[in-house]
Amino acid sequence: MRKLLLTITTIIASLGIWLLISSNQAAKSTTSIQAKLADVKDYKYYLDAGNDKIGKEMAKIDLVIVEPIEMQQKYIDYAQKNGTLIYGYINAMEADKWNSELYSQLKEEDFYKDEHGEKMYFSEWDSYLMDMTSQHYQELLLEEIQKQIVQKGLDGVFLDTVGNINSYLPENEQEAQNKAMLSFIKAIKQQYNGLSVAQNWGFQTLADYTAPYVDFIMWENFSYDVVGEDEWSLDMMEQLVQIREKSGTQIMTIGFEDEEKSRTLAEKYQFKFFYSPAGSYYNTWQ
Repeated sequence: MRKLLLTITTIIASLGIWLLISSNQAAKSTTSIQAKLADVKDYKYYLDAGNDKIGKEMAKIDLVIVEPIEMQQKYIDYAQKNGTLIYGYINAMEADKWNSELYSQLKEEDFYKDEHGEKMYFSEWDSYLMDMTSQHYQELLLEEIQKQIVQKGLDGVFLDTVGNINSYLPENEQEAQNKAMLSFIKAIKQQYNGLSVAQNWGFQTLADYTAPYVDFIMWENFSYDVVGEDEWSLDMMEQLVQIREKSGTQIMTIGFEDEEKSRTLAEKYQFKFFYSPAGSYYNTWQ
């Protein structure tokens, strides 16, 4: 009996050491990725297939966000070997009909429905707004991250459309969705060894919920004529600086117009900047 107790004690102690090592490894990984993100000078956001020219250029850039279903593995691997951080696109709050493999697994409970029981459809993107409080939907997304991000060895996951929570939902429904988003991001961290997470928009979601778990946030249409003299935007820039100082969250901006003035404004706040003259369509390598 004493030998059995000693064996059990040894197993428990070993398990404790293993958990401590795993925790420390995840913490070191997070620290490392944040340091790399802080050093990023240039980045690209591109959601289509690559070619040899694009593959070579990816390897010269600090960070590239790709659509992992479209971007070939050989270009991802080559860029990473040359020090490029690669984040994979996952649509968090919308389901794209073009992604038929994922879309075919959705249940009715996964779709967001308004007070009249109607789904919200985005004709521009051929997508539907989703309900992050659906456990089934979260599980599908986690499986998608496993398949498209983890198995392909990417450095992190880029969650698009997080800002839909504040942009499209009634105020009295936002808290539940924000808490669900936080729970989802925590699950990513827990299941995938502290995998780096980034989000698109959702500034209030970031400030109130997700900042401790998000390594960078993207601000699209950071164009001077839109944000340069807008009081809300200027206040938000200051708030994001504070979040960065507290949580280490970097800010990636994208300008659609007036490249020089938009870049100068971004640099004033030490935000990263990418110029996209095509607007929010990222299917052309620029």
